[in-house]
Amino acid sequence: MKYYVDDKEFGRVLITLRRGMRHITARWQDEHLEMSAPLGVMPADVRRSLDNLRPRLRQLRLRRPPLSYAIGQQIACFGCTITLVEQNKVASRLVLGRNGPHLTLGIPVGLDLTAEPNKKFISRGLLALVEGEMADRLFPYASEVAREVGVCPTAWQVGRGLRKLGHCTAKGEIQLSRSVMFLPERLVRLVVCHELAHLTHMNHSPQFHALVNAYLHGTEKVLERELKHFAWPVM
Repeated sequence: MKYYVDDKEFGRVLITLRRGMRHITARWQDEHLEMSAPLGVMPADVRRSLDNLRPRLRQLRLRRPPLSYAIGQQIACFGCTITLVEQNKVASRLVLGRNGPHLTLGIPVGLDLTAEPNKKFISRGLLALVEGEMADRLFPYASEVAREVGVCPTAWQVGRGLRKLGHCTAKGEIQLSRSVMFLPERLVRLVVCHELAHLTHMNHSPQFHALVNAYLHGTEKVLERELKHFAWPVM
């Protein structure tokens, strides 16, 4: 179960209730605060825990490097690279360029890359650019992983979440977020294997995690920790 609470200092906070948890935890995911709590915990208890954790969460937020963009910057993606370039052909718009694995995001000359609205503007362009590469790069890789572990989804679909990187339906369709394109291969495999395991277990039981861990040759926990601290190049 998931819901949101609004906090005056931290903004909109995602709350996820999970079976088997004993304590309430909190972490920063990109610029957003997320909390996990045992199933059945009341919202008032979550808010009290948030207040108790507030000093530590302030410190953690200050330590996180802010997202920044620069002309000439190269952003590694799954099977390709994006270079940020200036363009003066189309004012107030981004120009998407593709040349095999070499992608470009053309940014209008003079755009202030430090302004938060412009960062969101560029971030949306990056996501649109990698979405166009998923059918040729991400889905063939995911299909190969599925063959390797011996399962067969009914379809692969494009998702647009950042917090929710994947989803498996009761019909066996797997949705992978376009954000997955920014992950290194080992973390792409983690997300793919997580969803493939849902074809067998439509839950997050110990049996489910044992299967994911088997698919990943015993590295699930290590990769999950790495994913939690991954520095996303998009907002």
